[in-house]
Amino acid sequence: MQRNTLDRALPWLLAMLVLAAAWLLWRYHAEIRQRTEDLAGLGLLRSHQMLDVRIDAMFNEWQGIAKQEAAAIAEGASENDLIKRWKAVLHAHWPVNSVRLADELGNEISLHRTDEGAVLVRTESGSKDSLPKAYATGPYRIDTVPMTWNAYGLYDPRERGWFSKAIENNRDEPVWNERQFVDSTESALQVGQLIRRPGSDQTYRVLMIEFDLGRADRLDARSPTMMRNGVLVINGDGKVYAANAAATAEPMAIALASALPVWIERKFNNAYHLEHGGVPYAMQVSPVQLNGCLLHAVIMMETAPLSEWTASERRALNIGAATLALLTALLIMLAWRGRKHRKRAGLLDLHARQLQHRLTKAMGERDVLSREVHHRVKNNLQVVSSLLNLQASSLDDAAVREEFLRGKRRIDTIALVHHRLYDQPDLRSISLDSFLTQLTDSISAMHSDQHSTVSISVDAQGLKCDQDTAIELGIIVCELVTNAYLHAFPHATGGHIELTVSRVEGDLHRLVVTNNGVPPQRGLRIGQGKLGLEIVEALAEQLDGSLHMRTDGQAAFEVLFRMRKRKASSDSDEPESD
Repeated sequence: MQRNTLDRALPWLLAMLVLAAAWLLWRYHAEIRQRTEDLAGLGLLRSHQMLDVRIDAMFNEWQGIAKQEAAAIAEGASENDLIKRWKAVLHAHWPVNSVRLADELGNEISLHRTDEGAVLVRTESGSKDSLPKAYATGPYRIDTVPMTWNAYGLYDPRERGWFSKAIENNRDEPVWNERQFVDSTESALQVGQLIRRPGSDQTYRVLMIEFDLGRADRLDARSPTMMRNGVLVINGDGKVYAANAAATAEPMAIALASALPVWIERKFNNAYHLEHGGVPYAMQVSPVQLNGCLLHAVIMMETAPLSEWTASERRALNIGAATLALLTALLIMLAWRGRKHRKRAGLLDLHARQLQHRLTKAMGERDVLSREVHHRVKNNLQVVSSLLNLQASSLDDAAVREEFLRGKRRIDTIALVHHRLYDQPDLRSISLDSFLTQLTDSISAMHSDQHSTVSISVDAQGLKCDQDTAIELGIIVCELVTNAYLHAFPHATGGHIELTVSRVEGDLHRLVVTNNGVPPQRGLRIGQGKLGLEIVEALAEQLDGSLHMRTDGQAAFEVLFRMRKRKASSDSDEPESD
């Protein structure tokens, strides 16, 4: 039996062990992954620090150019001097697309980079009536013959965003503006500087320099670490202003293209991890705050090289996975073995069920025999009662005849008890509520002619007992209730008899029969007298109890008894003690 129990428990123990090992491996795998992500975060942080320094230097350089040119204009430099300075700026700084100077009347002079060199454009009073005039410029001269300039059509610089931003700027610093090209995916950044004319608060000019970040070489670092990382400068809508060589090469470019829509939707600031083409990546986005606009620096790196830092942990994880697979195989083998044992156990269970069926049949037969015994006892007692009745009718002495009739009534009481037991559905566990209620109803029916207005109530609190206890309690109840009918209610008046059974403690119980009729005579001794309480006292002693009588306003008979332990009561509500 112990071996069978062990065979059944061992597969479950191994299954729990496998589940625990799988959970530990999962946790360990999560820790390795978290460590890799932490290493990636540190790498991104370090690369971002280097990138931020380069981007700050780039924008500070361009703001310095705008400040220098604005200072030259404020000092009263001539137009020819300004054109020379601007041509030098275009020549020295490849990202610069154009330089513009406009006033509050809409007049503007600007120098634009072209494939052939540069073009000087003049706009007078916003060019409301004619197109701006363009002049080709060379290294040492400006053509005096205007060319056709239709890049903007009718053009007013005061309607441009860079102009209004420079005027509205409260800080005496260059202000940045994003420019989107019409019908093109290209974009550029414009930095403007407000210049007021000396001695006048009403007249002003605005200098604007336009930059193409895609031409800047600041993002192409010579650091081996930065060269492997993809770097972008974007706006809040994901528009790319600049990218390094690594960011435009596949598969990094494809990974960035799949990650940017996620950032645009979520605007996360922490590291974002993704996998593309089987290659893991980590991306970090940080803000680049400029006066007038907000850009974002994006850096993406491959995290596969970081796996070398966790190689030992991954080897341990693989060993654990192999061990788990071995345990799983062992569990499968034990399950197969257990299946054979379960088949054998099934045959044994079938045999056990057959024995159980026989036992149930035998118990049913015993219950039928028990009922038959009670029925025969009742019939035999009725025969004895009939004989005593015949014998009493032949006696001339009234006292002797009364004694015969008293004996007959007690035999009738015992027969009634057996008759009610015969009606109970379960003779192994008899419900006292049902049994005593049926018993008192029968007694009430026997005295209905003289005492039809006397009522009886029974409360046994759901207690149950065996047959022997039920017989003795039934005789006691019949004796006490009959005495109440005969002596407590001598006249045809109403009354009430109350019967309660309750537990005192352990197997000790209390039966109380009270009535509101005529109280018994004072000085009556229990065990002797007219009420026949000696039978009740004797039966109480058989139940290892005692009989007590109280007369405080109404008659109350209390029987203390011990409930015998019932051997088989699967449906018992109140298990009894020995």
